[in-house]
Amino acid sequence: MAELRSDRAESERWIDRLASEIREKNREAAQAFGREQHFAAVVERLGAAFFLKLTTQLEQDIDALRRRLQGDITSAEMAVQSPRAGELRITRERFPWVDATITHRGDTILVDYARSEGVGGDPMLDRKSHASTLRAGGDDRLYAENSFAEQPDRFDTPEELARAILELLFGF
Repeated sequence: MAELRSDRAESERWIDRLASEIREKNREAAQAFGREQHFAAVVERLGAAFFLKLTTQLEQDIDALRRRLQGDITSAEMAVQSPRAGELRITRERFPWVDATITHRGDTILVDYARSEGVGGDPMLDRKSHASTLRAGGDDRLYAENSFAEQPDRFDTPEELARAILELLFGF
């Protein structure tokens, strides 16, 4: 009986030591995982609102651009459509011709576009993509970063990202 208690005590000491090693060696990884899960939940919770603000700003900026070009030789029809939730389509007939679709899925905002300096083109040819990833900061505020850039640009507000998208589509 004494031997059984001794084995049990030794087993408990061994379990205590193993648990301490696990706590010690995996604490940082567990904390990092917890932070990642928290930030992913923030992105999931606030991502749609960020995209809605982005699309609202894009619509306002395109309306302002349309007004500024009205009556000018470079004026052309520009359309902004929202064919479905999480998607915005921007087109311009000429100077420059633009065909773009901006979509939001999960933590990604994707700008898929084609453009030419002249009078239209084939919207299926020469398409390019620009992806931004939504992230949450330590204060649980969302921001977007270029997904594949070595030194990604950071956009702290939907308005900043809208400006970058318009530069991408209409800038030179």
